[in-house]
This record gives sequence, C-alpha cells and structure tokens, in this order.
Amino acid sequence: MIARKCGSAKVAFVQLGLSGICCLLSGLVFQAPPELFLAFLIFWGIVVVGDSPQFSTLVAHTAPKELVGSALTIVNCIGFFITIISIQLMTALIPVIPADWLFLFLAIGPLIGLGSLRQLVRKKI
Repeated sequence: MIARKCGSAKVAFVQLGLSGICCLLSGLVFQAPPELFLAFLIFWGIVVVGDSPQFSTLVAHTAPKELVGSALTIVNCIGFFITIISIQLMTALIPVIPADWLFLFLAIGPLIGLGSLRQLVRKKI
C-alpha cells in the first residue's frame, strides 16, 4: 500500500537505506542486552527483505512488455548471485574479523544500491 502511494523506488530506497544502517550498527548491537539484540535482528530481517519485491515491481514497470519475464529472471538471478557471494565472503572473513564487526562489510551492497536507485526515486516510479 505504501509503494502504491509513494512509489516502489522510494520504498526500495528506504528499505535499502535501513538495511545499510543495520549493517553499520550491527557491531554495536552485538554488545546489547539479548532483548534489544533480538528486536534489532527482527527489524533487520524485515527491512532486508522488503526491497526485493519493490525491485521486481520496478523491473516489471520499466522493462519492455515483451521482455518483462526475462528481465525478472535476470534480476532474480543477480540477486541470488549477490547473496551467494556475500555468504561466501562472510564465511571466508570469519577467521580474520571478529563476528560482531563482520557485518559492516555488508553495508557496501546497500550503498551501491542507494546510488543506483537515486534516478528512479527522482522519477517517482
């Protein structure tokens, strides 16, 4: 409902921004009391998945009609590829970086995504 009123690009931008902020705060929250830590993880879980359907909506609205299915397939494949690479990178960094600071590296993705979304937010798609 919010995306229909404000636009999918804006909703994706906010979700991605909040996810990036969670990445940046993750090291501090690891030290928090368990209740706050759990609340943070629930919030992060909500915002981290919220941009994906908006990206699909943006692709469906902006791709040529005859290519929407292919475009959605490609976008989903790219999303899964990024997820796999991120998991592999995080696993490789576990022996090198303390766990409470490991998630800072994930902020790179939202930062790149926010830069890429700026133009669509301006167009109010």
